[in-house]
Amino acid sequence: MSPIVMCLSGEVDLFAAFVIGAIGVDALRHVSRRRQLALAVIPLMFAFHQLMDAGVWWSLSGRLPELVGSVSAWLYLAIALVIVPILVPLAVRSVEPNRQRRRWMTPFLALGVVVGIILGVVLVAGPVRASIGGHFIDYRVGNTYSDPLGALYIAAVAVPLLMSTDRRLVWLGGVNLVIVSGLAWLLVTGLVSLWCAAAAVQSVVIAHYLRTESGDRWKFPGRLRSLLAPLGAR
Repeated sequence: MSPIVMCLSGEVDLFAAFVIGAIGVDALRHVSRRRQLALAVIPLMFAFHQLMDAGVWWSLSGRLPELVGSVSAWLYLAIALVIVPILVPLAVRSVEPNRQRRRWMTPFLALGVVVGIILGVVLVAGPVRASIGGHFIDYRVGNTYSDPLGALYIAAVAVPLLMSTDRRLVWLGGVNLVIVSGLAWLLVTGLVSLWCAAAAVQSVVIAHYLRTESGDRWKFPGRLRSLLAPLGAR
């Protein structure tokens, strides 16, 4: 499998976990319908993800026992490889009000389940390796690289968002594609990994969506409102 990377340092991961966790609590507080629950837990999942990455950083740096790092790496990868490709299309499909669009999303949810199962088998089979690669953790699972599987993973996660009738979720799908491409370039060029920032951006959009749906909008300053106009911020 291809390398999977995260953020700048254990301290940055810990800070991001607290910030994203607070956003996640806010999102969960503004769930107004049961069908929104899967979407609302995504920021909290991101926060836990960051905590696991911090555990790996500190274990590799000798500040935590090796066992803590191994368990943290396994949980981190289980979320990234198994839960995300299933939870994201499920969450988007659950909040989609248009029946026809939900039908269109169903194959991508099924694709996410298949991809998650395959990657889960790869994860269990191992080996799992993690190393500090400058300003990121370089996670590697298995012994082979699979471009087609990676493409199917991205399709399962991104396409349902782009199919949504809600422009905020469509915007999030487009931003995801840009973020993934941009951060992949940063990694390939040997600079930094800022996946924690991507998780924070996505969490803010989700929390804003749930606040808006519950009728409790954020009151943004005027200049910020203009920047967030594509999301319908007021």
